[in-house]
Amino acid sequence: MSGYVQVGTCAYLKDRSWALEMQPAPRSDAAYRDLLETHHRRSGWTVYRPVCRGCRACVPLRVPVDAFRPSKSQRRAERRNADVTVDVGPLEPTEEKWLLHDAFVRARFSDRDGGFSSLADYAYSFGSSPVTTVEMRYRLGERLVGLGLVDLLPDVVSSVYFFFDPAEARRSLGTFSALREVALARETGRRYLYLGYWIEACREMRYKARFRPCEVLGADGAWTPLELAGDDDGDAGDPPAGPAGPTRARG
Repeated sequence: MSGYVQVGTCAYLKDRSWALEMQPAPRSDAAYRDLLETHHRRSGWTVYRPVCRGCRACVPLRVPVDAFRPSKSQRRAERRNADVTVDVGPLEPTEEKWLLHDAFVRARFSDRDGGFSSLADYAYSFGSSPVTTVEMRYRLGERLVGLGLVDLLPDVVSSVYFFFDPAEARRSLGTFSALREVALARETGRRYLYLGYWIEACREMRYKARFRPCEVLGADGAWTPLELAGDDDGDAGDPPAGPAGPTRARG
């Protein structure tokens, strides 16, 4: 595949520069599944991976779903959202989803001009995919309070994006959505949930290591268990607002 390298100030570690190798996403679940093993992630119709000189801070992280056990704080988040219903379906851009996305971006990232200018713009980004992608819709009664996009690949659920109603921040919907993604992987017979890049030095990305046990992908292409000193369970809150990287929500 042909591609290019995008350079700029790192969105996660502000004192560094990043270089992202970008190329068109393959229109094949199996081919993209293979790319996950070479440090790639997907954003829309593009796949990318960091190729930063002298830095290997972005480390792919996955959760073996059969072995996963929720922490105390994660169980509290699940109980807190016992009244939230979740349904899974195809990508269906609607005004309700567009407005929810823009409210999330503007509140969470302090970006008054963030979001999409029209439903058509939203649909361009979230209405189609080169691989098998579904929406996970989170509702409180009839009201949409969260939306997740996940790729369903051979033996893997790969988390792509999640946004939620900022008025419901106390619910820890981000944590709850990751737990529902673990459940989806189990229900569909998939072995792993891929959560994107874990960056130990970035507060916004450290939360992924709370989903235990988890494994990280080394530069040698081998997955190994992630062992951290102490108890990093944290509270039941969502990860704090992160910078605008190629994929804002999961990285």
